[in-house]
Amino acid sequence: MAIVNLLVFNHFWIGICTSANGKIVSMTTLTWPEFLYQAKQVLEISNELNDNWILCEKDEQEPNSYLKYTQKIKGKASEDLISVEYHIVYSISYQVPVLYFQAHRSDGSLLDLEATWKTFLPDTSRSELYQMLTQMEHPVLFRPFMAFHPCRTTEVLAQFGEPSENVLITFISLYGPYVQLNLANAYGLHSQINK
Repeated sequence: MAIVNLLVFNHFWIGICTSANGKIVSMTTLTWPEFLYQAKQVLEISNELNDNWILCEKDEQEPNSYLKYTQKIKGKASEDLISVEYHIVYSISYQVPVLYFQAHRSDGSLLDLEATWKTFLPDTSRSELYQMLTQMEHPVLFRPFMAFHPCRTTEVLAQFGEPSENVLITFISLYGPYVQLNLANAYGLHSQINK
């Protein structure tokens, strides 16, 4: 039987789901205001580092804002330069951040699901790929994007035990490298300095 304990961490209520023996099973992560607050923290650090994160705010309704980052990468399957646009979006149903992205070849054509798998996760089995990365409708832009399934995000974040200062930085640090989105160490160091 799981027990949910509520605690206050860094001015936010966080629910920790534990088993009967007290071991952490999962962590209820973010509310919309927490997501937005932490997204603005990421943006502040990005501005200090002259990185290129942007907070896109569609309108006042929640949750119509997301973090956006763009970069060009070398394709693994070919020598083409690929332009990738990453979005960190809040999932209302799972209450976690979700990594959405689109990748375009140098001729402007969009990488389809197969090409995305070959470019970013060439050594991963097909069954693992379907469980991990698929095409979904972007909840703010209502267009198809590639995205990591949000269903196991709380479980992955809970493996760290004590919640981090900024769940979004932890999330991007964990999921980003799979699609060549790597945060500078200064993002984590900044969180440590400001404790």
